[in-house]
Amino acid sequence: MYNQTDVRFADGIRYSYNDALSAELEKLTRVQLYDTRAWQKFVKLFKNPGVDDHDRGWRGEYWGKMMRGACFTYSVTRDEKLYRVLAETCRDMLTAQDELGRFSTYSVEKEFDGWDVWSRKYIMLGYIYFLEICKNQEFADEILAAVCRHADYMIDKFGYAEEGKLILPARTNFWDGLNNCSIMEPFVFLYTLTDEPRYLEFAEYIRSFGGTLKANLFDLAYENKLPVYKYHVTKAYEMISCFEGLAEYSKIMNSERDRRTVINFADNVLENESTILGCLGCQYESFDHAAAEQFNEAHTGIMQETCVTVTWMKFMWQLYRITGDPKYMDEFEISMYNAMSASLRRHIDPEANGGIALPIHSYNPLRHAPRFKEVGGYKNLDDTSWYGCCVCISSAGFALEATASAATDKIGNLYLNLFRNGTVSTNAVDLTLSTGYPYAEDSTIHGKVTRYDLPVKIYIRHPKWSKTATLKFSGITITSDKPGSYLCIDGLGEDFEFDYILDMTPYAVHPSDCVPDTAVDHYIAVRRGPLTYALDETLDAEPIIPLTDESIRNAKYTSADTECRSALTLTAADGTPVTLIDYASAGQDDDHNVCAWIKTK
Repeated sequence: MYNQTDVRFADGIRYSYNDALSAELEKLTRVQLYDTRAWQKFVKLFKNPGVDDHDRGWRGEYWGKMMRGACFTYSVTRDEKLYRVLAETCRDMLTAQDELGRFSTYSVEKEFDGWDVWSRKYIMLGYIYFLEICKNQEFADEILAAVCRHADYMIDKFGYAEEGKLILPARTNFWDGLNNCSIMEPFVFLYTLTDEPRYLEFAEYIRSFGGTLKANLFDLAYENKLPVYKYHVTKAYEMISCFEGLAEYSKIMNSERDRRTVINFADNVLENESTILGCLGCQYESFDHAAAEQFNEAHTGIMQETCVTVTWMKFMWQLYRITGDPKYMDEFEISMYNAMSASLRRHIDPEANGGIALPIHSYNPLRHAPRFKEVGGYKNLDDTSWYGCCVCISSAGFALEATASAATDKIGNLYLNLFRNGTVSTNAVDLTLSTGYPYAEDSTIHGKVTRYDLPVKIYIRHPKWSKTATLKFSGITITSDKPGSYLCIDGLGEDFEFDYILDMTPYAVHPSDCVPDTAVDHYIAVRRGPLTYALDETLDAEPIIPLTDESIRNAKYTSADTECRSALTLTAADGTPVTLIDYASAGQDDDHNVCAWIKTK
């Protein structure tokens, strides 16, 4: 079996996919990442220092956040047009660095208040990820020098009170400094790039706070006695970002305590916050015991935020690489096909917003509601355009759907985690997958291996939702009844083909499956594989449909009047025929509601 501690992100894995998910990434690249006007407006904010002073805003996050996702996208697609756009805006941003070394949308007089440090973090991340794809060493050196100047300015200002310096988490009045402490991640990265002790020392300084000024969240997670929704701050996106930094720090320091802290936190969130869509938080964008609150009819509108979805997916990929445990990829897959896919707008008005596309939904409803039209993290860029945090971050999520699809360990074994239509190539394996999974009625995954260097093995994930998994290759049949494990192809040294068959029988999810002690018993959700299905309707009142486990098990694959990728037809207990479509397709048309948790009585 695989060695859990050896699974890692594999440099050199190449992906070429042609399916619904790759079409989403292509669409977002075309309408958003190619848009040089948007990049220019982002940079212009930094050439007007003080633009965020009046409302302590986060306009400064836009460039770096979108740059990170764009670099992830380029790493997957190798799109040369995209690279040229990114190189151009990276050069433009260098001209926005002030004489002090700052990249900031705050004036010196107002600096470090509000979301200034958070935004400076994203400048660092955007540039650091560009360095991974940069083709010009001289340009890369210029960027790294600029990032170091930017970082050194903060190191000079922040420290301990007895040193006469500013205390990092005390400088913002939001979330007890949680947003400021999330800057640990790029400082760890900068240390790995430069080997300069001052960057590691500053990361250690940030770590000492444990995420906030008043309480050490890292200690709370390590002790593992309190659910995250009972922490004194609960902002999901920012908190996960702090633990992302601790995860990177644990690798550099080889710290078992920090590693265990990160795992405890991830499992705490997974148990208490994950919903039927693979997102977190029903009370705005915060942890609130969403596993239970997802049935609460009081929550409408701002919930299941796309920033949280992307950050959660990125964190699940991180946890998989740390542990090798496929349960994190189970969660990633559910997020990917439901909350993430639903975020891409079907209808994008090219003339709105001063011609700057806003292609992303910021929030996802869970019960009978229209998709919320407002832009999360809304801030004006100028007199004609505005933007939002979820719009900026989304490309990172869509790109990770390819990056996380496969991994290798230290000896080259391939772990196939997601079942995409296309090819995956490593230094030892060339694999082509042909499948309509998970949307098609026949969701068999057919694989063709055209290069396979012994003694490498191929491991194929058995998802938690499939009772059985069957792998057929070279006259061999392997059947697993252990969801959450891998099936292994071992000992073949020539070209071969295989079929991988999962149990795609529709099944019911009850509130008690999510929260065992809940008293809620009048809602039901429908899943087939990783897909959550939903009603797409225009009713004024929330419908009541007496669905049962049996009616769901007997659901048939069908077509639907509404544009969708997958649809089921079933008959309720009162004889009512019901058509459900994949959640990501539901509610995408104006005046249409989406309903994932269906009221049964």
